[in-house]
Amino acid sequence: MLAPYRSILTLPGAKAFAFAGLLSRLPISMFNISVILMVQIQYSSYAIAGRVAAVGVLVWALQTVPTARLVDRIGQRAAMIPLTITFVAGASLAIWTAMTQGPEWLLWLAVAIASIQGPLGSLTRARWSHLLERDQDIHTAFALEGSLDEVLFVAGPAAATILATTVWPPLGVVVCLTGLVIGMTILLAQRATEPAPRRGTGGTSLGLRLPGAVIGVAFVSFGIGAMFGAFDISVVAFADESGHKTLSGLIIGIISAGSLVGGLLYGARHWRSPLWKRTLIGAAALAIGFGALALAPNVLLLSLMGFVAGATIAPTMTNADAVVQRVVRRDQITEGMAWLRIGLGVGVALGAWVAGGLIESVGSRAGLAASAAGGLLSLVLALAFIGVVRRDTERGRPTDEASLDAEQEELEQLEETVEQPPIPPHL
Repeated sequence: MLAPYRSILTLPGAKAFAFAGLLSRLPISMFNISVILMVQIQYSSYAIAGRVAAVGVLVWALQTVPTARLVDRIGQRAAMIPLTITFVAGASLAIWTAMTQGPEWLLWLAVAIASIQGPLGSLTRARWSHLLERDQDIHTAFALEGSLDEVLFVAGPAAATILATTVWPPLGVVVCLTGLVIGMTILLAQRATEPAPRRGTGGTSLGLRLPGAVIGVAFVSFGIGAMFGAFDISVVAFADESGHKTLSGLIIGIISAGSLVGGLLYGARHWRSPLWKRTLIGAAALAIGFGALALAPNVLLLSLMGFVAGATIAPTMTNADAVVQRVVRRDQITEGMAWLRIGLGVGVALGAWVAGGLIESVGSRAGLAASAAGGLLSLVLALAFIGVVRRDTERGRPTDEASLDAEQEELEQLEETVEQPPIPPHL
C-alpha cells in the first residue's frame, strides 16, 4: 500500500517540503477550534464563539483567491513572508483581547487579521504539480496531502481542547502561531522545489474565467464547509452537555483518524473509474455518514460512527483537488485550488454561525442537525454540477504555455490563427 507514496517521496526535496507544509498548515486544523474554545471559556458564550469563528473563517475564505494569485504571480517566498507576519500580529491581538475580555468587535478584528494567512493548503500541492507529470502520481501526492491534513486534524483539535481546557485558554492559538512560523521558515527555504513565479513565465491569471468544473467543486466544497463548521462547535457543545467537554477534541481526532485511514487507502489504489463519478460517490458517502452522526445517542457512539464517517472526508477532498488539477494550467494551480478553499471557508463560516445560534437557543442536537444539512447540501450541489465536472475533466487540462519551448509555442499560435495544412518535415 505504501509503495506509491515511497516512490514520490524519493524525489529531491519532497520529504522536506512535505514535512514543512504539514507543520505550516497547523492553523487549518487548530486555529478555528482554538478560537472557539478560548472565546467560549473567557466569555461563557457559544454564540459569541460561533460569531467570532465565523468572521475569521469568512475573511480567510475571501483572502484565499487574492493571496493565491499573489503567490502564483510573485512566488511563494515573496508572498508568504509578509502574510506570515500578518497572522502573527492578528493571533497575538486575539489572545490579548480574549484574555482581557475586550469588546467582541475587537475579537472580530483580531481574528480577521489573523485569517489573512495565504493559501496554506495549496502551497505543497502546487509543488507536487510542479514536480510530477503523470496524473496517477499527482493523484497519489494529493491523497498523501489529504492524509497529512488528517494527521493534523487528528492531533490538532485534541491538542487544542486539552491545552485550552486544562492548561491555558489561548495555548492552542499559541501552538498554531509557533507551528506556522517554524513550518513556513523551513518550507520557504526549499527553493529548488518552488514553482516558478508566473511573472517570469508570461502566464496569466484565471481571473473570473473559471472552468465550470472549478465552479462546481467550489460549490460542493461550500456544502462540505457548512457541514464542518457546524460540526466542530456542535461536538464541543454535545460533549459539554454530556459532561465530557474535555473529550470533544478527542472525538474530532477520532473522526479525523478515520479520514486519515480512508485517504491513505484511497491514494494507494489506481482507480479506473472516471474522476467525475468518484467525485459524486464521495459527496454521497459524506452526506450519508455525517447524516448518521446527527442521530448518535451518546459520546461513545458518536466517536465510533464518526471514525467510519470520517473515512469519506480525505477521498472526497482529494477528488475536488484532482478536478482542479485536471482542468487548469500548472501555473494557475494555486489560484484554482484557492476557489475550493473559498467555497470551503464560506461554508465553514455559515455553518459555525448558524450552529452557534442553534446551540445557544436549542442545544447541541440542533447543531448536529445543521451539520447533517450541510452534508446533504454538498450532495445536492454535486448532483447539480456533475455534468459540467464530467465534461471538463474528460476534456483535460489546457496547454501549459510555461512548459513549452519558444518554437512549440509559436507553432501553436500559428495553428490557432491560420487554417492551413502542417508543413511536411522534409521541406
